Amino acid sequence: MVYLVGAGMGESDLITLRGISCIKKAEAIIYDRLADVSLLSYAPDDCLLIYAGKQSGNHTMPQEEINSLLVKYGKDKTVVRLKGGDSFVFGRGGEEVNALKENGIAYELVPGVSSSYGAAEYAGIPVTHRGVASSFHVITGHEMADGETVDYCALSKLKGTLVFLMGLKNAKTISENLIRNGKDGDTKAAIISNAGTVKQQCIAGTLKTLPDIAGRAQPPAVIVIGDVVELQTEWYKPLRKKILTTGTKQINENIKKAFGDVAVTAIPLIKITEINYDKFLETDLTAFSHIAFTSANGVSAFFKYLIKSGQDIRSLANIKFAVVGNKTAGKLKEYGINADIIPKIPNSSELAKELKNCGAKDVLLICAENGNANIDCDKLPIYKTEPDFGKKELLNVTASDMDYIIFSSGSAAQAYSEMTDGKTNAKFISIGAATTKAAKECGIEIYKTAKISDAECIAETILGDIEK
Repeated sequence: MVYLVGAGMGESDLITLRGISCIKKAEAIIYDRLADVSLLSYAPDDCLLIYAGKQSGNHTMPQEEINSLLVKYGKDKTVVRLKGGDSFVFGRGGEEVNALKENGIAYELVPGVSSSYGAAEYAGIPVTHRGVASSFHVITGHEMADGETVDYCALSKLKGTLVFLMGLKNAKTISENLIRNGKDGDTKAAIISNAGTVKQQCIAGTLKTLPDIAGRAQPPAVIVIGDVVELQTEWYKPLRKKILTTGTKQINENIKKAFGDVAVTAIPLIKITEINYDKFLETDLTAFSHIAFTSANGVSAFFKYLIKSGQDIRSLANIKFAVVGNKTAGKLKEYGINADIIPKIPNSSELAKELKNCGAKDVLLICAENGNANIDCDKLPIYKTEPDFGKKELLNVTASDMDYIIFSSGSAAQAYSEMTDGKTNAKFISIGAATTKAAKECGIEIYKTAKISDAECIAETILGDIEK
C-alpha cells in the first residue's frame, strides 16, 4: 500500500491529520526536500527513510527511480511518499500513480496545502478578492522539456491573478513574454520565497521589475502577478532562526512545547531499546522502600514490563516513588501514581540528595544501561539508548541549515558526532553539565549550557541569546 501524502508548505503543522496518521504507520517513507523533516519524527523507529529530494540544478534521484522504489516497497510494505505542498500540483504525483496502477499496487491520495495559494496567503496577499480578482491561475514556471510552452498570449488576457510555481530562474522570460503579449508592465507583482518558514521573504514590485526582484529572491519561490498584490498585509512574523533538537521523541516533544509558537525541527538521533526483561522478572520489587526514575523513558519501560509480567500494581502500595524532575513526574502520573520525591533542581545529583535526606535505604533505580546517574543504590537498567543511524542522511540534509542545535543528553551528542559530516555553523546548546561534558569528549564545543536541566530552560537559553 502506498500513500501519496502532501506535506503542505512551510511549517510542519500545516499537514493534515490524515497525513500524520499515514506517517505514524509507515514502514518506509520516501521524502522530498520541501517536506518539513520534523514530520519524520512521527514515523515508527524502525521505519525506512529514503531521501529523494530535488532542488534546482541538483536532482538527487530521477523520477523513474522514485517510481521504481514506490513499486518495490509498495508490494509488501506500507509506504508514504511525502512531498512538500500537494502531490498533484506540479508534484508529478500523477506519474507515480500511473506506475503504481501499472503494477497493481494499491494507493491512496492525501491532499496537502499547496504553495500555489498558500504562499500568497502567508505573505498576506489574497489570490482572489471581490472587485479585484475573481479567479487565479496556476502555471509552471518551467518550459516543458518536450517542447510544450506556456501560452503567454492567453495568459496576458486573463483578468485574474497569475501564480507561477518554480519560475524564479525564468522570471525574465515570464516578464518579457507577458508584456510582449499585452500585459501592462505596471501590473503589480511579488515573489514569495520559502513561504511559511523562518526564511520567508516577500519582495513586491511590478511586472516590468520582476527580473530585478527575482535577482534578490531565493528558491523555492512563488511569483504572484496581479492587482491583489496591492492588498498585501504583513501578519506572519516567525522567529528568524532555525532550531534543531536531537533527543528522543519524548524529549523532543517536550522541547517543542517549551518553545511555544516558535518552530523547532525535531530529529530523534537516538532510539530507546528495552532490555533485561528477565532481570526485571527476577527482581523482587517489594523488597525496596523506594523506586526511583531518572527519565520518562524509564517510567514507560517499567510499567510496560510490569503489565507484561502480570504483576498486580497493588503490590507496590507500600513503595514510595522518586523522580528526577517534573517531566518524569508527569509521565508517572499517567499511570495513576503521584511522585513522592521530586527535587527542585532536575538532575540525578539532586535526586540522590533528596533520597539521602529522607533516609531512604532500600532504593531501586530504574535507569538506562548506558546512563550516567550517580546515585548510590541498586540499579535495574531496563532500557538503553543507541544511535539511530537511519537518520544519518536526514541529519546531514538538515544540520547545515541550522542556527542552533540542541543536545538533551550525552547519547544524543555522541550520536550526532558519529553521524554528522560536520558541515554546520550552528551554535550547540546543552541541557546540562553532564551533557556538556559528554559533548566535549566527542569533540563538540558547546556554546551554552542550560542553567536548569529541563526543556523550559533550554528554550529560555536560546530565546535569550537571540534577543541579545
